[in-house]
Amino acid sequence: MKDYTDLSISLENNIATLTIQRPPNNFFDYMLIQQIADALEELDAESDCRVNILASEGKNFCAGANFSEDKDMMNKTNPYAKLYKEAVRLFRTKKPIIAAIQGAAVGGGLGLALAADFRIGCPESKFSANFAKLGFHQGFGSSVTLPRVVGLQNAAMMLYTAKRIKGEEALSLGLLDEMVPFEELMKKTQEFAAEIASSAPMAVESIRATVRGNLADQVEEIVDWELKEQIRLQSSDDFKEGIAASLERRVAQFNRS
Repeated sequence: MKDYTDLSISLENNIATLTIQRPPNNFFDYMLIQQIADALEELDAESDCRVNILASEGKNFCAGANFSEDKDMMNKTNPYAKLYKEAVRLFRTKKPIIAAIQGAAVGGGLGLALAADFRIGCPESKFSANFAKLGFHQGFGSSVTLPRVVGLQNAAMMLYTAKRIKGEEALSLGLLDEMVPFEELMKKTQEFAAEIASSAPMAVESIRATVRGNLADQVEEIVDWELKEQIRLQSSDDFKEGIAASLERRVAQFNRS
């Protein structure tokens, strides 16, 4: 496999582990999602790989976009168009993905976590669809994937309020499939991956394709709408205020403009 700037990959006992290496927060951008999609496509062609683990170094799984370094995002015509094309590629890969969630999966980081088939976490895991608090619209296909995982009512609650959902509540909502102490997170994730890897690989891929159905097509369709809404809201004063409040760590004052 080729070398990746922000991603390390190991393959052992039919389990590939992809580790995002942008600690402590593992902020996402086009290049990171492209690397993950490239690696998963490579692993699809690797006969020794039967299941993928997606993990991160540092405090958080993926804390979304780095607004402190991308302060002019509101001035861009379409900041996420290329990124979402790469996200669709990620959804079209064939082998199961288990995400190990330590710390926060926020915004686009939540979208990345929802691309996985399963999520294993710990009490420190935190999920937030924080878009409304930024004056923004959700993206990364989470308009489809979040209701698919937690149900329409819980998805609406998360999206309208931007509430932070922590370990136990995340488990009860279905955001986490299993929760273990932080120090056991990778061990448990590897054990779960080994259970999948012990099944017939062609059967698993076939079953997965049936279970996921046309999810990739749904994501490809919905990201077009998500982008249109994001572009529309980028020009609003509320979006400017939401980003400023986030950077200044204060409560935003929205005026619907």
